[in-house]
Amino acid sequence: MTTKSKLAWRPQETPEPLNSALSLLSEEYPLTDTPKAELTLIFRQNDNTKGYAVTRTNHQATITYSRTCDALRAVGTLLADLVDPGSEYAEETQFTTLGIMLDCSRNAVMKVEHFKKWLRRLALMGFNMAMLYTEDTYELPGEDYFGWMRGRYTPEELRQIDDYAHRLGIEMIACIQTLGHMEHIIKWPAYKNVSDTPRILLANEPKTYQLIEKMIAHFASIYRSRRVHIGMDEAANLGKGQYLERFGPRSGIEIFNDHLKQVVKICDNHGLKPMIWSDMYFCFDANGTGKMPYIPDAVVPDQLKANLPNNVQLVYWEYAHTEEAFHEHWFKRHRELGFEPIMASAVWTWSRPWYSREITEPAAGAAIRASKTSGTKEIIFTMWGDDGAYCDFDSALAGLAYVSELAYHSHIDESVLEKRFRAICSASYAANILAGELNEILPAPGPIRCLSDDPLLAIDWHERRRSDPEFWTQAARRLQALADKLATVRQDQGAGDLSHAHLFAKILARKISLASQVRRAYAQKDKGALKQALAEVKELISLIHDLDNSFRTQWLRRNKPFGLEALQIRLAGPARRCQELADRLEELLSGKIESIPEFDEPVPR
Repeated sequence: MTTKSKLAWRPQETPEPLNSALSLLSEEYPLTDTPKAELTLIFRQNDNTKGYAVTRTNHQATITYSRTCDALRAVGTLLADLVDPGSEYAEETQFTTLGIMLDCSRNAVMKVEHFKKWLRRLALMGFNMAMLYTEDTYELPGEDYFGWMRGRYTPEELRQIDDYAHRLGIEMIACIQTLGHMEHIIKWPAYKNVSDTPRILLANEPKTYQLIEKMIAHFASIYRSRRVHIGMDEAANLGKGQYLERFGPRSGIEIFNDHLKQVVKICDNHGLKPMIWSDMYFCFDANGTGKMPYIPDAVVPDQLKANLPNNVQLVYWEYAHTEEAFHEHWFKRHRELGFEPIMASAVWTWSRPWYSREITEPAAGAAIRASKTSGTKEIIFTMWGDDGAYCDFDSALAGLAYVSELAYHSHIDESVLEKRFRAICSASYAANILAGELNEILPAPGPIRCLSDDPLLAIDWHERRRSDPEFWTQAARRLQALADKLATVRQDQGAGDLSHAHLFAKILARKISLASQVRRAYAQKDKGALKQALAEVKELISLIHDLDNSFRTQWLRRNKPFGLEALQIRLAGPARRCQELADRLEELLSGKIESIPEFDEPVPR
């Protein structure tokens, strides 16, 4: 940052809460509340304005806005130099809620200070709502096992986050579970009386509702928002465990609805309006058989429709469909139940090392366009951490920049997006997108599966070659080309850590090439080639240790330490098995052994 700030605002003339928001942003961005700046900001609030409008002269920019989120997006626009002197610039969005949901339950729990950094970026992109998905990763009074050894948030940490978000015009909404996805807590013997199946709470049990009331009361006392997301998705085996033994057979959807009524009543008692994932209402066919969510022949019985709680919001989640008509159909189905849906799309982060542009842009793009067409006013973008949350979640900032741009525009100008991303995230959008090719070359969970594939058994390697003999040759070539490109931008770490992505691509290319090289040398009994392969195996072991250290670095800069152990254990296996390959090659070359049985095993045809 230069000694002279880029933008200045006048506190006495700036409405609250903008003063407070700009003060927070000035801790990182070239903003000041003193006159010494290139450009002075004048804010004019107008409730009739949709979005914002900026008019600019050489030394002053006037921002007309309705909501804090729009005003702060305008600040991001000016930081990105998108408004020339003597010109006007305007953006608007139909969305009353533009939000995110960050998974903090599948191994990774983001540090408070790092999430504050995210909140600053979200504010400058125009987001006005955020949720931290916490199944059990929060302290709950009297429930010592809640989030134990999982990086749980303390009440003080959550209040810090809520206070910080509030100052930036962002609504923090508690996002918990009150039925399914509770395996991390009900695995403990202390909760056997409130568990139906190993992952679903026991409905119709008073102790279950006592526990849920603790959860609801906890967040009602912490967050300002009077909305709460109570989850209740993917409970397909509801009523098939302890419930069946105690209360007898009953339709899952009926159990679900009665349970929802009980939880909604608890929310009412604490002054909260709940929202739920809506899939359970659309996963039963005419025979009452539970299937995947949003099945075409889903049937909601008339009697059930009449008894649906009317003070709950339904969150329609769908992350992969690229057809706008698909979403429009399901918006209609939700409205037929009497509910205005909230759209939940996704920025893809799960089961992959890097944010996936390839899936996000067509799927989230369809969700945004369908929401605009159908008049849906609230949209959120989820970022899940399935399979251990080994993704560099900061790379997802590129996806959030993309979806926020599309929320305000009908199409994307990537030159504008690049400028905005660089100004807000201090990183190159193009470089962050480049690293996502890891997921395209080896479709998820390909990169981590390739890394974990045993170098002696090479089961995945053999299977891929059987179906496509050229797959690995082409993949290695593409990964090495990607590594070469990433080498030129590996110092870019403002969003995703591109040095980490570079190392990942380099290791995968090396491991794939080595698999062919060592087997060819072994088959030909070429000692010279085997010695060369041995040297490269040892180098690969060193690189895997480097990747382990890189994972540690990028994990600890972003997350609490809990959960890191899972990744370190996961990486220790490939390193040890590569060492076993090295040991075996040395023994073969010295004559201590005559063969490597794993290499001699016939490959199925």
